[in-house]
Amino acid sequence: MDNTMVETRGETSAPPGKPLLRGIHHLALNTCDMRMTLDFYVRVLGMPLVHGLHTPVRPPNAAPAHGVGTPPYKNIPHYFLDMGGDSLLAFFEYPKSVAKADRDTLGAMQHVSFVCGPRRYREMLERLKENGVAIAAGPLLTIPPAIHSFYFFDPNGVRLEIVCDLDGDEEDLRVVRSCAMPEAELRAQLATISDDRAWIDDMVAASSS
Repeated sequence: MDNTMVETRGETSAPPGKPLLRGIHHLALNTCDMRMTLDFYVRVLGMPLVHGLHTPVRPPNAAPAHGVGTPPYKNIPHYFLDMGGDSLLAFFEYPKSVAKADRDTLGAMQHVSFVCGPRRYREMLERLKENGVAIAAGPLLTIPPAIHSFYFFDPNGVRLEIVCDLDGDEEDLRVVRSCAMPEAELRAQLATISDDRAWIDDMVAASSS
């Protein structure tokens, strides 16, 4: 994929403010120790194990079945966990000799943020502490007025966050609604990255506010 800007002012099949996609099917991360990773996510974070497989071995000189970006290693474990919200978290097990990624490089994943209700938020914080997991930051207010979170790391060095609307419902998490901001504030924020009023109008028209 190149850096060419895509023109998006044409007609779409969804009305303004409505996404064309439903959400995340799975987020795929890498580990060098699948057992260690499953222990952490299943036993500590309480994510049920859903599926496990080994990646196929392609014939010599054949193109990767899943295209560019397919793991360059044959027959490696690939496991899927239920992270809630009908979405999956997946891991590939890479060789231990592979260098760790720098989360602060362009194109890298900076962190993964999970959401839950107020009661579960407090339970998860205590659960992590009871399992000896250090809290790197928080609990703190991250998105005013009510979104709080805390940060920690998994055994692979992946930075994780658990977020909660402390004024919200335990089951109806309202993730988008709780983060939405008034139009005037959104316009002010957009103006800090561009002075193109037409572009700002387009962004506001497509917002979920």
